[in-house]
Formats: sequence, structure tokens, C-alpha cells
Amino acid sequence: MLKRKKIISLVMTATLAISILTGCSNKGNKNDNAVQPDSKNSIVYALTSSPTGIFNPLLNDTVYDDAVISLTYNSLLSFDENLNPQPELAKSYEVSDDNLSITFKLKDNIKWNDGKPLTADDVAFTFTSLANKDYTGSKYGDVEKLKGAKLYHEGKADKIEGIQVIDNNTIKFTFEEPYSPGLINLGGMGIIPKHVWEKVPVAQWKDQKDLLTKPVGTGPYEVVSFTEGQDVQFKKNNDYFNGEVKTEKFILKVANEDTAQVELLNGTVDVIDASNLKKKDIKELESKGMKVVSYDNNLIQYMGFNLREKKFQDKNVRQAFMYALDRNAMVDKLLEGNGQVVNTPMLPSSWAYPDKSTLNDYKHNVEKAKELLKEAGYEDRDNNGIVEDKNGKELTATLAYPTGNSLREQTAPIIQANLKDIGVKLELENMEFSALMDKVVANHDFDLYLMGNNLTIDPDPKAYWHSTSASDEKGNSAWNISSFKNDEADKLIEKGISVFDKNERKEVYSQFGKLLNEEVPWAYLYSQNIRKAYNPHLKNYKPSIFNDFNNVENWYID
Repeated sequence: MLKRKKIISLVMTATLAISILTGCSNKGNKNDNAVQPDSKNSIVYALTSSPTGIFNPLLNDTVYDDAVISLTYNSLLSFDENLNPQPELAKSYEVSDDNLSITFKLKDNIKWNDGKPLTADDVAFTFTSLANKDYTGSKYGDVEKLKGAKLYHEGKADKIEGIQVIDNNTIKFTFEEPYSPGLINLGGMGIIPKHVWEKVPVAQWKDQKDLLTKPVGTGPYEVVSFTEGQDVQFKKNNDYFNGEVKTEKFILKVANEDTAQVELLNGTVDVIDASNLKKKDIKELESKGMKVVSYDNNLIQYMGFNLREKKFQDKNVRQAFMYALDRNAMVDKLLEGNGQVVNTPMLPSSWAYPDKSTLNDYKHNVEKAKELLKEAGYEDRDNNGIVEDKNGKELTATLAYPTGNSLREQTAPIIQANLKDIGVKLELENMEFSALMDKVVANHDFDLYLMGNNLTIDPDPKAYWHSTSASDEKGNSAWNISSFKNDEADKLIEKGISVFDKNERKEVYSQFGKLLNEEVPWAYLYSQNIRKAYNPHLKNYKPSIFNDFNNVENWYID
């Protein structure tokens, strides 16, 4: 299964031009081909929001689509609970002494769902597609350091020199220079079938609703049906290369957080996200025999600024917002302590996270926030409770946030109240997640937005924070959503991916973390621990950070 998440849920997460793919299902109509839940022959897994129907690991943008991809595709490597690489499609790999190349040996007799064999040509096609000049996703950064990738991307070469198919089961990747995230980026990418996708021009991939919603993969499960807003239903892959799949059917069911708890108790779902449940609700579930597991999150919650707008280009304004937000109260009251405040856009659990004592903690301070707004030229000149600039223009903004996630729905009005205390008028705008992605990520049409950033196993932040990862053109998506452009950050990012010594990389990323702590292109909120509640009869369910569907082929209900 694909374990690597880049979204942006960031999380990011985890890539782009998001819109719900209508027409990929008959909404509200029963699909005669759909598998039906059966207590022991099926596992029903609840999602709080609907997948969008982009079931291709090169194109997916949300954790909800990523759940489908985790069940249907595989990557060259997987990563255990300690984040150590393990064989998946590849049976072995070898890194050259000069750290410039990686050679993967594939396992024998792996088949796609349509019966055709997986070969090194599929792997080469996957990574070559990421560098295609017409590729519309955001994962080109994963391959741009390969030798010749830039020339191919610019249309100056007909292949990537650094991708070499040696035989059907062997492929070698060579980089222009040492690239420390290379093993994770290449090893964690879901592999797609060449014979399916080569028939369609890369520029048109996101328009292929039928191909996207009926993916041909190698994973433990195969999609049977996708009903937008309702569910994705799967049947087991009888030819799965990694052993027999223990459960016949798998269903990803869209279940509102308010009803998921009841559905778990009623037996209509087997796994729910219980991260947002109150302690009393957790105790009730446990008292009725349900199991609960907790583990570190690969996601941080934040409020993004649109740095294209003049009012947010002054760092004093952004820092004022940080001081205005009572983030400790959010953790204590909303999360009931199930998480921690974040002060830079990195995972607190990561080895690369800076020493917390070196970061400004932006402790809630209304007076400090007002002082910073005054330095930026904003004062309440007419005593109406709203600060204005020297021309009398009030400091107002609109905060866009998604429906379906109760935590964000509760966070938005708290932010509104906190900002009111410093004289900022904030309007709230909630919408479906896919619409939010289209508005914010694709069209850059926002003031502020609430989202989660799913981070990857390797701490390389280039996809989210490098200047080249920003887009200011409407309809052209990119994961540097706020359009943060900083020469010092760019230099640190480039340095971080060029060194292999872990201690040296940690120092580089510590500097990067301190810089973004100072610049605050986002208002960093918190990282919430993941909690899952599940049917006590569900066996071999052991999720972990970056790996919600760990060992899913061995899950079963006794």
C-alpha cells in the first residue's frame, strides 16, 4: 500500500486543481455492482469527508482520496512504525557509495488488477510522468533532482537520463547531486500502470473520470464502486502479491462525526476517527466494549494568510494575529489536552523540529497584538472597535473553512472572537472541503483559510515553502498556498536536501523552523493526537503515524 502522504490536507495532504468530480458516480442511486456490508466478510471504515474521486497517487490532493489509494496501489517501499524502509513492490534496494544513485530490484510475479504484469517499465513511466511538462499535479519536486529531469520537464529531452530500466525487474535512479530525501520520495510513491495511463495525454489525466474512479492497481483491494458523498466499496484482490487478503470486502463510508459514534455502537461501521470526541464520549465507547488506539499525528492545524494581499505582507500584522489567538485554550478546551500548540510548520514529533526553547511561543497577549498592529499603522481611530489604517480603511478579513470537521468548525468562531479583541473584523465562510480546495489552493481567492497540513516522513519542506512551489496564477495550483517567498528560506531548503548527515540536516531545519516561526506565513495552531475507536472484533488493526492502513490485508473480524 501507499504509505506516503503529501497533502495537504495539508497534508497536505499530500496536488492540485481540486474540484469534486461529478459524473463519476450516480449520486443517491444504488449501484447494482456495489458490494454490500456483511459483518464478518466486510470491514467498514468511516471517513469524515467524501473522497473527490481522484484515485491516482500522482494526482491526489486529499487524505480522503489517499485512503482509497492506500488500499489499491503499492509503492516500492513501505515504512514500519519506526519509519524504517521495508520492501513492498521492491524486494531490495541499493544506494551507491557516492549517494548519487539508488537501484531497486522488484519482486517477481506482481500483477495489476487487469492481470498484466508489473515491470520496471511501469516504475519508469510513473516517475517520468511526474516530470512531464503537461503534468498538472504538484509532485514534480520529488523527481526534479534526477539527472536530466529538468531538461525533460522543459521539453528539451525525450527521456530522463537519470531513470534507467536495466531489465524487467531492475531500475536505477541517478541524481544530479546528492539528494537526501531521494529514497523516501522514490520509495514512497505509488506506482501506476503504464499500459493504462500512457493512452491518455498527461495534460488530460485529471479529466479521466472513469480511469480515476476505477483505478487499476496492485494493492490488496480493488474499487467496485464510488458514490460521491456516500462511500467507496472494494473487493479483495485475489492475486495480491503479498499474501492472501483476509477480508472479502472493504468499505470507506462517509459518516458525519456526529453520527459516526452511534454507527460504531450500532455495528454499521467498524472504525471511526475519535480524535475530536470528548473524554466522556471515549469513556462511553470503552464502557460498551469498543477499543481505542492513540498515536502521533502527521498533521498540523493552521490558519493560512494570503500573502498576495497587501494587508498581510507586513509581518507585524501576522505576528499580531498569532499573539491574539489563545491557542493554549484551544488545546485545553477543544482538544481536552489531546495535542499540543505548534509554533512552526513542522511536526513536533519529528527529529528535525527545533528546540522549543528557541522558538517564540506567541503566548496569548492582546496588548502585544495591539502594539504590533499599531506599528503596522492600524489603530481604532473612530472608536468603533475596529482598527483602521491611516486612510480610514478598516482591517477586515474573511476566514474560509471546511464543513464536516467539527474541530475546525469549532475553531473558526474562536479565532473570530480572538481577533475581535484586537479590533479585527472577521467574517466566517464555511464550505465543502472540495470547494475550499478549489477556492484556496487552485484559485488563490481568499484572505484566510483553515486547513490541516499533512507532512511526510522526510522533513524536507520544499513542496510547501520554497518560492518555486508557489503559484499566483488562478487555476494553477501549488502547495505553497500562502505564496511565501523568502530567499533565506529557499537557501535553507536547498541545503537541507543536499546533506545526508542527520545532525547536519537537523541544524539546517532548526534554522528553517526558527525563520518561519519569526515570519509566520501561517498562524500555527496545534497538532492533535490521532485517536481511532474500533470494533473489538477487528483483528490485526495497528495504525501508526504515516500509516493508517498498516497491514490492512491482514485485518479481519472474528
